[in-house]
Amino acid sequence: MRRSSGLICCLLAAFFWGTTFVAQDTAAKTIPAFTFLTLRSFVGAAALAVVFLQMDRMRKKKGTYKAPTVQSRKLTWLCGAFCGVFLCAASALQQLGIASNTGSPGKDAFITALYIVFVPLFGFFLGRRAAPHVYVCVLVALGGLWLLCMSGSSLTTGDIQLIVCSLLFACQMILVDLVGDRVDAVRLSAVQFLVVGVLSLVFAVILEKPTLGGILTGWWTVLYAGILSSAVAYTLQIVGQQRSPAALASLVLSLESVVAVIASMVALHLYPTATEILGMVLIFAAIIVSQIPWGNFIHAEKGTHTQK
Repeated sequence: MRRSSGLICCLLAAFFWGTTFVAQDTAAKTIPAFTFLTLRSFVGAAALAVVFLQMDRMRKKKGTYKAPTVQSRKLTWLCGAFCGVFLCAASALQQLGIASNTGSPGKDAFITALYIVFVPLFGFFLGRRAAPHVYVCVLVALGGLWLLCMSGSSLTTGDIQLIVCSLLFACQMILVDLVGDRVDAVRLSAVQFLVVGVLSLVFAVILEKPTLGGILTGWWTVLYAGILSSAVAYTLQIVGQQRSPAALASLVLSLESVVAVIASMVALHLYPTATEILGMVLIFAAIIVSQIPWGNFIHAEKGTHTQK
């Protein structure tokens, strides 16, 4: 029951993340990228603050509350600041890429989902080597990316921005993996979104000239991305990973790319070409296979033969 509830939480998080690509695609028509990122980040930080304050209140009533230590608070703010920088750069490039590729939220989601394959590559250079099959998956995913993104003989500007975005998301995930078990996850998310909001606000003021009319036109996209994608989905991800094995949870979370394709078909009536579908299948297959612990099966098989 505990594992099932955890997987349901991950599935809901994937749903919110996947459908947010449609909201972002819609927002790009009326709200500049950094302005949108500023608004959704502040909304997300505020929503997450409400979440951890409410959680503290419930723990105090149950008598299980433990105040964060000074060291924990410092680590939360330090890690949150660095995560915020990576997340700001990744989110900005994502929104810019989506704005450049307007009308293809499904493809954008699949390119962004490459972070699940890039993470083990970065881990390799940090001395955290992954299983050999993961690197094969990287090559397969790159082949799928070529089929999905190639327009004529070159990648589009939006595709390149999204690829770099996925690399930055991978950097953020590696950093969270290094210190995540020593800090409160919800507080860490709140800090990183606060940092993203402040940084993106600076760029919005310098580079953009948003209009009140444009913001009001896309107000629902800001709330959807800020509350459901940032605050709710990240909280569901945390709960889901606490109750489910990491490999299984990440596999379910990667379904956000599939949800994005389905959502774009339903909401925007956008349908991928046969070549794009093949590219998506290869990327999604690489994501799935990269998360399967093949070593466990091999060891189990050897154990069976030994018993015989």
